[in-house]
Amino acid sequence: ASGSQPTSLASLFNVTPLVQDPAPLLIGERSNATGSKAFRELLLAEDYEGTLSVAQQQVRAGAHAIDLSVGFAGRDETKDMNAVASLYAQKIPLPLMVDSTQVTGVETALKLIGGKPIINSVNLEDGIEKFDAVCLLAKKFGASLVCLTIDEIGMAKTVERKLEIAERIYQLATEKHGLNPEDLVFDLLTFTVGSGDEEYRDAAVQTIEAIRELTRRHPEVGTTLGLSNISFGLDKDARPYLNTIFLNHCIAAGLSTVIINVKHIIPTNKITAEDEEICNNLLFNTKPDGAALFEFIDYFDKNAKASGEEIDEAYFAMNDQEKIARLLMDGDKDRMIPLVEEVRHRIMPEVIVNEILIDAMKVVGELFGAGKMQLPFVLQSAETMKKTVDYLNPYLPKIDKQVDTTLVLGTVKGDVHDVGKNLVDIILSNNGYKVINLGIKVPLEKFIETLKNSNASAIGMSGLLVKSTQVMKENLDLMKEAGITIPILLGGAALTRSFIDDFCRPSYDGPIFYCKDAFDGVTAMSRIEAGNFDTNLHGDDKNRTKKEKKKEVLIPPFHELEMPDRNVRVPTPPFWGRRVITLSETQIEMAFEWINHRMLFRQRWGYNGKGMTKEAMQKQVDEVLWPAYDRIKAKFLNEKLFEPTIIYGYWPVRSDDTTLLLFHESEGWNNPDEINTEPLEHIIGRAEQQFTFPRQGKQP
Repeated sequence: ASGSQPTSLASLFNVTPLVQDPAPLLIGERSNATGSKAFRELLLAEDYEGTLSVAQQQVRAGAHAIDLSVGFAGRDETKDMNAVASLYAQKIPLPLMVDSTQVTGVETALKLIGGKPIINSVNLEDGIEKFDAVCLLAKKFGASLVCLTIDEIGMAKTVERKLEIAERIYQLATEKHGLNPEDLVFDLLTFTVGSGDEEYRDAAVQTIEAIRELTRRHPEVGTTLGLSNISFGLDKDARPYLNTIFLNHCIAAGLSTVIINVKHIIPTNKITAEDEEICNNLLFNTKPDGAALFEFIDYFDKNAKASGEEIDEAYFAMNDQEKIARLLMDGDKDRMIPLVEEVRHRIMPEVIVNEILIDAMKVVGELFGAGKMQLPFVLQSAETMKKTVDYLNPYLPKIDKQVDTTLVLGTVKGDVHDVGKNLVDIILSNNGYKVINLGIKVPLEKFIETLKNSNASAIGMSGLLVKSTQVMKENLDLMKEAGITIPILLGGAALTRSFIDDFCRPSYDGPIFYCKDAFDGVTAMSRIEAGNFDTNLHGDDKNRTKKEKKKEVLIPPFHELEMPDRNVRVPTPPFWGRRVITLSETQIEMAFEWINHRMLFRQRWGYNGKGMTKEAMQKQVDEVLWPAYDRIKAKFLNEKLFEPTIIYGYWPVRSDDTTLLLFHESEGWNNPDEINTEPLEHIIGRAEQQFTFPRQGKQP
């Protein structure tokens, strides 16, 4: 229900929220007799055990759930579903999507699957009888439900038709059958823009806008689509570009799940501005007479070979550090191992691990957080780092003396990221400490059970995701209630000192060490071994004492605060809407004065002077970097590659509790005061955008 915990899917092994952060939830599409030749051949040979390998590949690729479709002409679908669903339910850790057009096939699978699956799908094509039957199964087995926007007339192709059918299905599912709206996932249908058919030239726009509007009307429901449909019929090398750009637009519009083969997308950060423009022209039908399609085909035909050659040239021009970082970000473990085998004779293995690889993984994390690298590619990079560290492990410095200090280590419940954790394991083991590595998604009960059985000296909790920090805090609360005071090491990309000081330390009575990296873990364990529980590991990171901490002042709920006077006249802006200012050539050149050259040379270009004397570094700056900078600057100015603009504007707004409502300037307002004087319920539906500013419970 609305206001409770967000609804989730579940297998016998895992619980997976339907709403992922960042979106979307990825549903692997390869266990499909129609869409996957490999799966189909295994099915036709009745090699049911063999079909597990298809699902396992998708698990490794980063899928959150697996679509299972065994229907194929001439086959007994009920028999096949009985065999495959039973195996998948027992041996695949992810939740399953039961994909069948036959009610008997759906019911067969639901009887075999533990946890909470999702049914794909229901629609109104065959009238209400079949729709009712599938909804009854969803209700009986507690399953989520994909709803296709198809009715007795056919598939919905326009925004209006998509929404009309979605609203009808929503009403029937919730009011007639009592299904939870949060368990409904609407597939607003995607048609190819690669056919040249005039009817489908704006198919992408229709889908994107339908997702946006349905999400606005019913934020509690989910949305999904079969991604590869958008590029059907186009060249296989060009399709991933179009798929990726289309997916990004759909996510921005509110898409919550996607049925996908991760081989059919590419990392967003690898797409150039020109690639994106060509794809957008096709997706948004910006050229007359369908010219955008021919432009797309011609562009990728010409650039397919050239782009590969340019990448190779750029790679071979890099120094050792840059090559290692590039291969890590590309997830290219096949080329990485031969490279580090060669490079380790020039760069110390511990420098490769602790500086180059860790810095590159931080960039991967930043790209993931910014939505510029999708989860499957993050996992590829993580796997490449794991393989590289495993290879370099024998060459890392080691301490021969084994100590008795033991750490119980694991990634917290709900988090599958283990690169940082495994690096901690390797570094601590090489320094003589015993590490009991519990793996990923470790529940608190497992930490405590292992602690008691091993008589360990400390527990280490790791996690990459923001939600993992909250899991850590909850674990500490429960450990405090249980009277546990053993030292705790906390680490992960989303953790900050302030979060640990403000939220974690008050939740626990024992010492908590904030470990920014694996070597902080070594420092913490050495202190624990010596009986020193000073948790200040960083000179600039002193723990705040009670005197230093500000007295907490609880802030009352927003509705209890004294509200500002609504009668104050709103100033009249010089204009409504937006304006664009294009800079002159002189102004553009002035923009270069704001560049931080030290940061550019050291961080962006990678010339950080490691292993060089101060004099040698300065010579490199004077003779190499500044001339290169001047050449690039001249190229930017002469070829007009850099044309910054200023965009600013004024829009009418109105506040509603902690939400700011923004209205279009052309909504027909007589004057800006009307925004504040009209009853909120009369105008809230006209809001163009909404921005929510949640309040924290205490002063910063």
